[in-house]
Amino acid sequence: MTIDLTPAQEQRLGQIAADTNQTPEKLAAEALSRFLRYREDLAADVREGEESAEREGWLSNDEVFERLNRRLLKTA
Repeated sequence: MTIDLTPAQEQRLGQIAADTNQTPEKLAAEALSRFLRYREDLAADVREGEESAEREGWLSNDEVFERLNRRLLKTA
């Protein structure tokens, strides 16, 4: 896999690598690992929130927007 970086991103990555005595590749792999873990945790939190809301009878985002749209159409 290859990742296209802008010249500015490449320069920043190179500078941080030099400052921390690491390779740019290692830093990029670490950053990607952290990002993926963040996204997985975020998805789990969203699922947990949706399940909790469903158990407690809250409206989903789609239901809220549907109701708002219906109200807006009635007043138009």
